Amino acid sequence: FGPLHLLPPKALSALALSTDDNSANECVTVWAYIDERDGRLIEAGLERTIIGSPKALSFDDATNLLEIDSQNVTKSLTNTRAIITVAERNLSLWSQRRTERSETAQKREKRLATKEFISQELRAAGNVARDDGVGGSFQRSRGHRLVDSSLDLYAVAITSLMKQKKKPVPRAAGSGVDRGGRLGTAPLRRYIDGMCQKQAIAVLCGHGKPLSLDECKEASKLASRASDTVANLRSTKKRDGSTNNKQRGALHKVARHISSTGARKLKAVSSGHNNEVVILGTGAVARCRGVKGTLKGGEKLLIEVITIDPEKGLLDVRLTS
Repeated sequence: FGPLHLLPPKALSALALSTDDNSANECVTVWAYIDERDGRLIEAGLERTIIGSPKALSFDDATNLLEIDSQNVTKSLTNTRAIITVAERNLSLWSQRRTERSETAQKREKRLATKEFISQELRAAGNVARDDGVGGSFQRSRGHRLVDSSLDLYAVAITSLMKQKKKPVPRAAGSGVDRGGRLGTAPLRRYIDGMCQKQAIAVLCGHGKPLSLDECKEASKLASRASDTVANLRSTKKRDGSTNNKQRGALHKVARHISSTGARKLKAVSSGHNNEVVILGTGAVARCRGVKGTLKGGEKLLIEVITIDPEKGLLDVRLTS
């Protein structure tokens, strides 16, 4: 079994791209022509395709390949490096042009920059330096940016193509056009993206019957309901009073700072999740009193520690004027 808004692990495994030699994989591919001079998107389309076995790279692998001198690349990775180098150059140009001309893209860039900053603060508490965004490990290395720009282009292209056809698309909550959200980029992980691709290939490739506007709305509602259920389950688990070792270690840092300096007023930054803040330099996370509504992500604050008990996982703070 898997989370309600995701495909079950067995299905994920069965549908994943095969990296075996001479294997064939069915895909839904967005192709795009980008002007190498200024990053302008000249033309794009969507097709059902069959591709060979892909080269599997971690984000670190991709980043290292992009940064290493070409003379030090092994023969087996020479073609791979050439492909991702060209892809990075063209996608970077397109992404830069879009950010300069789109207010939505500018807002998204600010959100990502804030998320990266918060992640860096959380890593100060000893978070494992994973490269997949889990557990406060969000990063923006060259490998991450390459993938992010690719998925961004995929979503922008599908949105534009479906708009030209005047057809609706199922969307996950928070992924609207006004937020520059993902669209159809993770069909093997999120049901709603699978529904988006189903609609796209029906409309653009003539494969299957397109969904009506009401059917798209219903798919979006069901996906949102499933995501909310998962979020509530996580919230319930967090309310059981348990505190992980990372947070406990961060609280000890705060306690030592207060003990040595006597200062209970500390600098913090909002994580963007309701009234949650991260104390700078420690990675300690707390819900902040004295907040009306939701704090803007990345907002720098001055908070006062009211109560702290690292062993019990207790940290009570309030916003100072």
